[in-house]
Amino acid sequence: MDLGEWLLLGGLSCCLLLLVDGYRRARRRREHVLSAAASSSRPTRQIESGRAEPDRAPAVVEAPSAPSPAPSPAPAGSSSSLESHAAATLIGSSMTVIGDIDCAEPIHIEGRLDGILAADEHHVVVGAQAEVGPQLSAGTLHIAGQVSGEQRVRGTAMIVSGARVQGTLTAHRLQCDEGATLSGSINVGDHRLGDPRH
Repeated sequence: MDLGEWLLLGGLSCCLLLLVDGYRRARRRREHVLSAAASSSRPTRQIESGRAEPDRAPAVVEAPSAPSPAPSPAPAGSSSSLESHAAATLIGSSMTVIGDIDCAEPIHIEGRLDGILAADEHHVVVGAQAEVGPQLSAGTLHIAGQVSGEQRVRGTAMIVSGARVQGTLTAHRLQCDEGATLSGSINVGDHRLGDPRH
């Protein structure tokens, strides 16, 4: 064999090793998520969505047996009944969910959600370390973390200090604390904030 054939053989070997390593890492990540869910003392259930891509595995979400605590109290001077809602479904801080969630109960997100969250009739809490996008719909929404993309809220959207909202937010009512960051288009009730025509 000459030098060119040896180089070709070496290149093919490297490509094969990269493919095997990628497969091994993906399998290890999947096993880690499943073992973490199985080792939890709380029951787990799978949320599947017909809108998710077929090659994506269903998201595993913890379903706590007792309601999780309400979000941390808002700064003095801000009164909201949103904090009295207890989340029935929890996406923990160590979880990353890739796919769409169609939720039929309140949901509290502390981890990362990369997909569409549809909870039109329910309360959604986005925790301080959470990242959610690109699309979210909720009955009421409490944001303490980072939300990007399109957010549609039928009731009140509450954005606390330190929260970061980017994209299009449409809500019937809006409560925004000092220290929150808003970037994009905001529609409240029938009026669009920042639009000189209103």
